[in-house]
Amino acid sequence: MEGGVEELSIEQLASSISTYKEQLEQVRQLLSEDPRNSEYADMEKELKEVIALTEEVLATAKQNEISLSDAGVSAEATPGSPDLEGAWEKTGLRNDPIHEGKFPVGTKVQAVFSDDGEWYDATIEAHTANGYFVAYDEWGNKEEVDPDNVRPIEQNAIVEAERLAQATKNALKRKIEKAASSDYQTKTLPAKLKIDPNDPEDVKIAKRKKIHAFKSKARFEQLEVVQNKKQNDWQQFQTTKAKTKKVGFFTGRKKESIFKSPEDPFGKVGVTGSGKGLTDFQKREKHLHLKSGNAEGTDE
Repeated sequence: MEGGVEELSIEQLASSISTYKEQLEQVRQLLSEDPRNSEYADMEKELKEVIALTEEVLATAKQNEISLSDAGVSAEATPGSPDLEGAWEKTGLRNDPIHEGKFPVGTKVQAVFSDDGEWYDATIEAHTANGYFVAYDEWGNKEEVDPDNVRPIEQNAIVEAERLAQATKNALKRKIEKAASSDYQTKTLPAKLKIDPNDPEDVKIAKRKKIHAFKSKARFEQLEVVQNKKQNDWQQFQTTKAKTKKVGFFTGRKKESIFKSPEDPFGKVGVTGSGKGLTDFQKREKHLHLKSGNAEGTDE
């Protein structure tokens, strides 16, 4: 399950759509002022695509929430109730005494993830006809697993998991940031999940559920990559747009304030031309004239 992403909530998805639409309005306004700007046109196209993808994921998330809610209602009902027998058969959820005695709902366990066959910490959410419906604690993925693929988790393992949780999140964050710089790579459905016409009906049902979970997980991963890439693109777009703004009056040169510190060390702030010396005038001097042998000083 390494490299998976946590599924966004319905509220987070709705908030993202609102943000993208606001950004789209800003870009459209800029595009109306400069219709030939290819950068604005590309940003408008990309925002439309990410909005469409997020809306698709939001619709899937709402459907999953409804399905899980229906399953929860069935799990809380009494198996022998005449009005709910059809619902029990439809969902496959049951209060199996064997399962319930071994791992009650809410128990912290370890379960094998169908995508890679590795053990991960999980929580029992419901009992099913084929085993357990679990949610993987670190990643948020949910799926049905066989009883043989569920085992108890030791207390010291829980402590160790908590100790390594932050390191795992940091590693995941770095991986997502790296993925933001590249395009999403479509995942191929594992061969073991492909439905064989000769498979028994219960196996086909189990595979369909796993296929649905696989596609849902892949769609969320795609959205995560697109959102990170879009966030980086938007920040670069805002930075580029800010740099193109002219400063000053009819010029790209920086406009200087008269209150800036003068370059001359003897200048004064707020005085234009401060620090320059005054106009030099010729200094008045006293000249001596000789008259009748006497020296008489006169001012010119």
